Amino acid sequence: MARLTVPVQLRWADVDPNGHVNNVAYLMILEEVRIRALHPIIGTLADERGVLVREGGAPVVVARHEIEYLRQLAWSPEPIEVDLWIARIGGSSCEIHHELRSAAGEPCARVVTTLVYLDRATQVPRRLTEAERAAYAPLLDEPLTMRGAPARL
Repeated sequence: MARLTVPVQLRWADVDPNGHVNNVAYLMILEEVRIRALHPIIGTLADERGVLVREGGAPVVVARHEIEYLRQLAWSPEPIEVDLWIARIGGSSCEIHHELRSAAGEPCARVVTTLVYLDRATQVPRRLTEAERAAYAPLLDEPLTMRGAPARL
């Protein structure tokens, strides 16, 4: 499999009054994982506004998240693990699939995120370069199957 596994230390601030990791914290965890995992592969960095940009290149923005929560994720002093892989490379976008697992290894959430590359001057989607496609290619793997239906391609 062409998946990367990234350990993430949960913060006490990620826990809501119900005693589990808040749904908003999932998005922050996923952002951290994408930046840490993809930076060495395609040179992705976050600028001072939190916008993903390629060094010298165009912005990369999140166009969509689909999250399926499988069980509550409780805070733990041990890191959780997030698997990340690419399920689809489109004309101007790529679809990143994630699986979050508790410190005990239990699947807690499945997530599909679509990233879109923009032209810096016009801020409209632009085609991925062959170099970008080649950088993502080693991470290609099968798409997640969400409950009841496969993830949209």
